[in-house]
Amino acid sequence: MDKYYSEIPDALWKQIAPLIPKENVNPKGGRNRVPTRVVMSGIIYRMKTGCQWRAIPNEFGSGQTCHRRFQEWERAGVFKKDL
Repeated sequence: MDKYYSEIPDALWKQIAPLIPKENVNPKGGRNRVPTRVVMSGIIYRMKTGCQWRAIPNEFGSGQTCHRRFQEWERAGVFKKDL
């Protein structure tokens, strides 16, 4: 997965990360979540390529995961703020 971190340079990630709401952790456990930075890279990949959500490479998590988090973050106003 490391090769895709280049989609978000460290300096930009330091600006983006505080805008993303904290994740709710299920106290009963469950699956490990795909790291936030990886999912954001997947969202950026989709924005750059225009591909369908389901066509996002698995290195970013599933397209469904990326789409769900995109919707969560969009509702939270993450993409409305100036980056």
